[in-house]
Amino acid sequence: MNIMERIDALCKEHHISKYRLSQITGISQSAFSKMARQQSSLSLETIQRISDAFGISMAQFFSDTDEYPDLTEQQKRLIHYWTLMNAKKREFVLLLLEKLVEI
Repeated sequence: MNIMERIDALCKEHHISKYRLSQITGISQSAFSKMARQQSSLSLETIQRISDAFGISMAQFFSDTDEYPDLTEQQKRLIHYWTLMNAKKREFVLLLLEKLVEI
């Protein structure tokens, strides 16, 4: 899978359009089009911004699998659900976790 195929797959998985991804990352739609036509390459900074938009690390972006070998099954489930959430939901979950820890 090439980089643009990976971005397409992540967009589909997270129900995010390329237009919305463009808004989140600040990368123009024309830049995405150029990347898709291989007229432009992606910098590490660009890939980091895309990874951040999906809530994944660059290592996960380039991984061929969705596996996390050093994690327990519960930790894997948490990460899976985390990656499906948008930024607003992630912030809410973080606040909830902070409050739960204080109890």
